[in-house]
Amino acid sequence: MSHTHGTDKDDIGCLEAIEALYAYLDGEIENPDELRAIEHHLGHCRSCFSRMELERTLANHARESAASKAPDALQDRLKDLLDKL
Repeated sequence: MSHTHGTDKDDIGCLEAIEALYAYLDGEIENPDELRAIEHHLGHCRSCFSRMELERTLANHARESAASKAPDALQDRLKDLLDKL
């Protein structure tokens, strides 16, 4: 996936976009040029855009799951298993 699309000399290519994807999704990219380059690539690369959407959905689901409490019966079973270790 290290290719670029077309002849766009300003495109960072798939490899660089995917390597920066988690930092992008977490809002950790502060450099405006780097941010613009990633968004430019995601704006025209269907594959990388789809990957970003998948990762965003997974992260949201994980965040929502972490906020919920496991049922008491499950917590008791896990505690019993851990106590046996």
